[in-house]
Amino acid sequence: MMKTPTILVLLVVLACLAFSAAQNSGGPTAAVVTNSVENMHSRSTSSSDVVSQTLLGDNVRILKKERNADGEDWYQVETPDSYKGWIISSALRFLKPGDKPYASSGRIFVVTALLANTYREPDVTKHKPVKVAPISAILEAVGERDARWLEVNLPCSTKAWIQRGDGDVRDAPMVWPRASPEGMVALSKRFIGLPYFWGGTSPLGFDCSGFVQLVYKMGGVPILRDADIQFEGSGLAEVAAGDEAAGDLVFFGSAKNKIGHVGMMIDAEYFIDATTHETPTVRIDRLKDPYWQKIYQGARRAK
Repeated sequence: MMKTPTILVLLVVLACLAFSAAQNSGGPTAAVVTNSVENMHSRSTSSSDVVSQTLLGDNVRILKKERNADGEDWYQVETPDSYKGWIISSALRFLKPGDKPYASSGRIFVVTALLANTYREPDVTKHKPVKVAPISAILEAVGERDARWLEVNLPCSTKAWIQRGDGDVRDAPMVWPRASPEGMVALSKRFIGLPYFWGGTSPLGFDCSGFVQLVYKMGGVPILRDADIQFEGSGLAEVAAGDEAAGDLVFFGSAKNKIGHVGMMIDAEYFIDATTHETPTVRIDRLKDPYWQKIYQGARRAK
């Protein structure tokens, strides 16, 4: 038989869980990101750690709402790759019940430029950009003006114009075609010299796992977000030491259960990574370099 204090503790725990589950009861359950790049935080405040980022047009699932000590409304969200974090409400447009996810049907524009400006008019000289769309962002296509300009419906429900040369017009839903290892290497080299940013997933700044996740996504191989999860749980095949080849992911850490860094091989000798080692940037490193060999834990290959 339970003692009374134990029962009280159990009731308090159950009440807290019920309260947490009910925080977003009746509120929005889905939203789309309206900022070019938006940080996801570990807690409901901008002073907390950045855990990842979402991009313009990303659809997210709402988990719960919280008003912080500054009076700001924040939402805990889950991205399509099951990553969770907190985003301030001003960076989201909430979908109504029955609304389709943004850019999930009809014609879409897929950004392939590193960064693509959108404008109020089909003219680059009259106004500053409305929004900047980073590479891999997907926008709703409205109509073409001519061979150069395309009208898009931005996630904030504002119409804007984008230059056709910044991407491709396709039919939704977007499915990234499978690229060859050489194709993924060519894509990855476009980012050389871009800055490192903890939690970063865009050309404005990458961290190591955000960088390879983007390259793999655009290469038609979706993988999870963090390096340790990529090493253990992304459905990749283990590669024997000495058999590393272009396109393979290479992992580093103090032990196999303490992975903290990842890069992608560009050939049998060198890999590309977003790193803080020596220079905080996307760069090419040699796998046999003593610094990397000391912490090298193995490679994984897309099946």
